[in-house]
Order: sequence, then C-alpha cells, then structure tokens
Amino acid sequence: MKKSLSILLSASIAFSMLSSFAYGAGKSSADFTDLQNLDAASKIKFDALISAGIFDGVGDSTFGLKDKMNRAQFAKAAALIFGLPVDASVKISSFSDVLADDPANGYALPYIEALKKANLTEGFGADSYNPAGEVTKEQLAAFLIRGLNKEAEAKAIQGVNDDTVSGWATGYAALAIQLKLMDKAVDGTFGGTSAATRELLVTSSYEAKQQYIPASGDNKGGDTAGGVSGEGQLLAVDMPSYYLTENTQAQVKGVLQEKTANGWQLGASIKLTNTSSSTVRIPDYELRVKASDGTVYTLKASSDKPVSIAPQSVVELSYMTQVDKNTDFQLTNLLWVHVDDEVYPKLETVLADAPIDSIVWHGADAAIQEPSLMGNWGAAFTIPGETSALQYAATNVTKQFTGQAPTYIIQLRVKNTGKNAAAVPDFTLSGKAEGRSFVGKRIEQASIKLNAGEQKYINYAITTDSDAQLTAFYVLSAHSFLQQGMNAPIQFYTGRIGVKLPGPGQTGAGMPQYEIGKPIAIDSLSKTVNPQMEVALQDFGWFENDGQSYKTAVAKIKFTNKSSSTIPVPVLGADIVSSNGTVYDGTNIASTVKDVLPGMGAVGTYTFIVPKTEEANQFTFRLMEQQGQQVQQQGQAASEQAQTQQSYKMPIAQVNVTIKTLNQAGNVYSFYPYELQMDSFNITNFAAKNGVTNSYGYSYKLEMGLNIKTTDAVLADPSNPKLLFQLEGPDGKLLGSKTYSLGGDTRLMSGNQSVMFDNAADTLESPVTAKVYEIVSTPNGDARRLLGTLKD
Repeated sequence: MKKSLSILLSASIAFSMLSSFAYGAGKSSADFTDLQNLDAASKIKFDALISAGIFDGVGDSTFGLKDKMNRAQFAKAAALIFGLPVDASVKISSFSDVLADDPANGYALPYIEALKKANLTEGFGADSYNPAGEVTKEQLAAFLIRGLNKEAEAKAIQGVNDDTVSGWATGYAALAIQLKLMDKAVDGTFGGTSAATRELLVTSSYEAKQQYIPASGDNKGGDTAGGVSGEGQLLAVDMPSYYLTENTQAQVKGVLQEKTANGWQLGASIKLTNTSSSTVRIPDYELRVKASDGTVYTLKASSDKPVSIAPQSVVELSYMTQVDKNTDFQLTNLLWVHVDDEVYPKLETVLADAPIDSIVWHGADAAIQEPSLMGNWGAAFTIPGETSALQYAATNVTKQFTGQAPTYIIQLRVKNTGKNAAAVPDFTLSGKAEGRSFVGKRIEQASIKLNAGEQKYINYAITTDSDAQLTAFYVLSAHSFLQQGMNAPIQFYTGRIGVKLPGPGQTGAGMPQYEIGKPIAIDSLSKTVNPQMEVALQDFGWFENDGQSYKTAVAKIKFTNKSSSTIPVPVLGADIVSSNGTVYDGTNIASTVKDVLPGMGAVGTYTFIVPKTEEANQFTFRLMEQQGQQVQQQGQAASEQAQTQQSYKMPIAQVNVTIKTLNQAGNVYSFYPYELQMDSFNITNFAAKNGVTNSYGYSYKLEMGLNIKTTDAVLADPSNPKLLFQLEGPDGKLLGSKTYSLGGDTRLMSGNQSVMFDNAADTLESPVTAKVYEIVSTPNGDARRLLGTLKD
C-alpha cells in the first residue's frame, strides 16, 4: 500500500457510495436476519455500503456479520470502496498465485490487479498475493491509515504496547484507535494479528471515509476566495428501492413528523421510477406510516399528483396528513398497501415495507445527532434523495442586516462531476441556533444549470432573530402538497445532513500576511472581475476625522488591465474584519474613471469607518461581489422583481493585511498614486491696516518649490485624493487652510507655488507652522492623513 490511495477516496464517494440506484440491488440491512439488531448508528453504515452494492450477503437472508474475509474478497470490496478502475478483460495476473481459472478466487483477479496498479498492495510475498489468506486487523488498520494520508503520523505516534500487534503495525494500530476507526477488544488488546470480520471491514471503512480530506490538488480550479478548505465528504445513503409492480420502483426521499399546535403533521415524499420502455400508470396503492406503538396512519396524496410515468422516467409524489394526538410517538415504517375493494371483506396486500426510523425529520425541532451526517465547514456533499452528479461545498458565510434583523448569507460552490448538463434541484438551507431553526431562501431565483465539469456559486439567505447565533446549517429538500379544494400548496421540508459553521475569524485563519502591491487572487468563478484584470492593494492606512469619535481606514486598489482592449472598472464592495470577527463595511468612493485602458491601471478607493476604540492594526481585507443578480432579467415584471430583490454580497478575495504607517523620507511625501517632493519652502507674513478701525490684519504666504508626479501608470479621480495646507499658530490655533486637487485644470502643479492665507489673524503669530495633509472625501466628510509639517 502506498500514498497514491489519496486520489481514490473521492471517486468512491462520488460513484460507489452515492450511486445506490446504479448498483441496483435495492437492498438494506433489513433484508438480512443477522443485521436486525443493529443500533441506529451501525444501521446507517451498513445501509450505506449494502445499498451501494459494495457488500452483499453470504446468502439470501444472511449477511455473515462475524465471517472472516479472505484477501480475494477483500480485494473486490476495496476496489469498490475506493472506486478503482477495474479492467474486467484482464486474464493474467502479476502475481503467480492469482489465476483466472481458480474456481474459488479467480473472480477477484481484475480487482487484485486494480489494487496493484493503484499501489495499494505489493502482495503477500515474493511474486504472490495469497488470495485465500485472511486479512488481519492490523493489515486493515494500515490500509485505512495510508488511505487517509496519515502514514507519517502513524510512524511518528507512540505505538501501542500490545503483544497482539506486530512490531511494524504498532503505530497504525495506535492511530486507528485514536481516529476511532477501530476499537480495542473486550480484553483490552487490539487483536492485531487476528482475522478481520466483515463487520469490522464495513464499520472501519465507513469511518475512514468520513475523515477523508481530499489533497489540495483534487480541487481543480478551486480557489475559494478565502473560504475554509474542504473537510471531507458527507454521505447520507439513499433509501433502497422497492418494486411495486414489474416496471415501477418506489424509493423514499423524505419523511416528516412535525409537532403542531393540535398534534402532528406527517408527510412523505416518494420517488416512483418507470423502468420500462413504455408509459405506465402510477400503481393504485395507499401510503401508510406505522408508529412505534403499532398505530398505522394513512397519508393522503397531493391532489395535483400525476397519473402516469413516462418511459425510463421518475416522478415525485407528496403525501400528508394531520394527526390530532398530543402524545409523543416515533415513526418506524412506510407501507405501500394495495386495497382490493371488489371482494368482501376487502383484501389488503403490502406491496413494500420500508424502515424509516433513521430518516424521519422533525421539522423545526430536528437535530442531527449522527456525527457522520454533520460535516465540518467545507465538507463536500450531495443532496440526499437526488440522482444527480452535482456536488456541493460551503465556501463562505457573511452576516448582513435586512433592516434590524440579521441575515446570514451562505455560499455554496456547486460542481457538475458528471458527463451531462444538470440542473440544481429545489432545496434550501435551514440555519440552526440553540433550540431554534430558521428556514432560508436561495438568492438566485432563476433556475441554474451546469454543463459537465462546470462550477458555479449558489447563495442562501437565512434571516434570524436578533439574538440568534447560528452554529450550523441543515440541507433541506423542499416538497409541495396540494390539499383537495385548496388553491395554494403546503410547503414542507425534510433533511438528512448538516454542516457546522466556522467560528469567528476562522475564514481568514491561516492565510499568510499580504505584501502591499502584490496581486490578489480573485475567485475564478467571479462574474464581476475580468480574468484579464489584475487587482492589487496599494495602500491601507489610518486617516483622522477632526472632532469625531471615529477614524477612517482608507484602502486604495489598483486595477490593471492586462488585455489589449478597454475593460470597465469592476464594481466591487469591500469590508475589513478584525481578529475577533468584527466586520466594518466599506464604501466604494465614486470616481469619474469608469474604464481601464490596455496596459494601464485605475485607482479604486474604499473607506471604512472604525471606532477610535478599535486598537487592531491587522485586518482581513475582503473584496465583495453582489450575489443573486447574475441572471439577466427580461420584461417589466422581471424588472420589478429585480428592483425589489434584496441585494447581498459575498467575498471573492481576501487577504490578511496590516495598516500601513507612513514613513516619509526627508522632503519627499508619498501617497498613492502620487509623490510630492518639496525642494524649498518659506512662510512670510503681511500686515494690512483697516482704514476704518485703524486695526491691523495679518496674512501669510507659503511659498514652495514643488515637484509632483504619479508613481504608477494609472488613472485616478481628480477629486481624490487632495492636498490640504493648514496654517497653525504657536499654540496650535488654526489660522487658515487651503485645499488643492491633484488632477484637472485647477490642480496643484510642479514649480514655484504660493498659498495665501488672507486675514488669518488680527495679531502677529510667530512662529507659525504649515501642515500638509492628504485628504480623501467620504460620505461622512473629509478624512485626512498628515504627510508632513513645515515649520517657520
């Protein structure tokens, strides 16, 4: 076994594990007599691997829970678990003891070769595989640890002090126990050299799959705009399929049991599949749900249900009923029952009986307890009950406000891993806070389709109570039930899986410190920034607001056009996040520069109002893209809809950056994108007598020899930034000020320049000081940064 296993697990999840329908048997643990007493957690694991076709029984009704597995059987199971390409045409093995005509183990030859080709096995000895030999517990541990890319950890960890474990395997055994892949035996030993049972292979393989994290190279085109890296893959195995007729299969998609004011609301969503080449009528049956106390309730079908199923097609049916019962009970089984009313007494035939206790959803009171169904932030998942090649992962979360109510915006990256175009199904996210749930809505209202291999973002808005702090989101399938005689359908939801939200500041954790002026990586899926537009943060500094209780952080972005055509300046938002998670929204200062010429740059200025009490100088700087408006609206109604649709923003880039301290060198003042060199200056005063009052007024003139230039090939708005010259007396009293732009016809120019402060004082002030400020105009007034002081 070697490290190349790391490329394999994702294939197993995408194809082997999630394609229970493709593997076909439609079996579950309920079909085997020796699996009837499994606990709920074990039942999920066995159902996942049985329904996926990876494991079957040793007989029609016997799984062989405690049976040993030989190396030939193990090869087949491993190849399926890890999704290895198996060439069934191979007839000659690279091992001398593996023969195609071996009546006992010849079937395993292609699977053994698949393991060999993937470097998962080097055989049992020189040129041999020992297909009839048993797989030991320590061998299984080593296989799984290497598959998780943790061999280095196994070699570094303190191995178990256990006589039942071979010397080479002590580290593997210790790490397998630590990761909860396997447990010690009841006698306290690991039992490393004992044969592994089929039960152990199922449970340990399932646990390893839950902990698998794809290598960074597995995420093609996967820069996440600062989203947290992937945390494995969630798997909620689809329910088995049951034949109702020769050509019609039924599969449970979701079951609801939700508390109401008067009792319970019960609902179910069923998928019916026509496996034939002709249109068939939907079978005549009653759908009933059985409770733990033995009570059976009949569910009513939605009045808009179809009556037939097209060839090789699937329809989804919704059922619901209300139960006036205030006592608690658990739903255990879903029954399809054919009722023959033509005979007396009527004849009832159970067409199918599906155990559902592990998938019942309790609405707002639902809480996912099974650890394997609650993923960490970034875990990949598919939508339970959907036959689709679309795979999802949460990449970003922001908290914004709709009026006084907080709204969490959760962004999912969706990728089409199949060979055909696919549409995003109807599902939503529910935010989970302590004891409360909040159902969200998808921001993008139009249907979303992805071509093979394509990736897109979808976004969900979850509005909560003002005091709610979301800790996770649940993935909910949406179902619609139309009651007879009603015009509007009832919407209900069922769920199976969830994802934990990251902690405050976690999305920027681990990022390296950004170097001012370096290109910022923009999310490859961004619709706002042209791929030929380079983005770099050129300046990030504190500005003061005279007389206010806040200060202003100013960020200057350079947009560089790397193409041969003019490109519009991207319209982006921005915010900064402190280390404790406090978010300060930014304002994109309006500019007259709308386009960037080829080979040139344009300056974008963002300002952030921050309390003076904020002591942090390091922030996560995020560029934000508006979401939900990607689809072009057409027609008046659509235009009105677009105007009323709430606008939300999500990060497309983020960097960790430190507030820049100005270090001016001598008489050179640098403030992007300008440099001002003051070769000389002189301050003189003039006295003027008032002929009426005989009093004197004093004026001052600041004379300067200036050299002003831009330090970069950029276009900047003429009104931002500006220069402020402020004259102060010896006690700091303001005597006068003048502001000059650096662009346009009235700009401050190089050469000898004079600044007059007329009638600045009625007494002669000496010595006086002139301060030079950079000024940035904001919606809250001018913010200024001291560049230098000129003393008389």
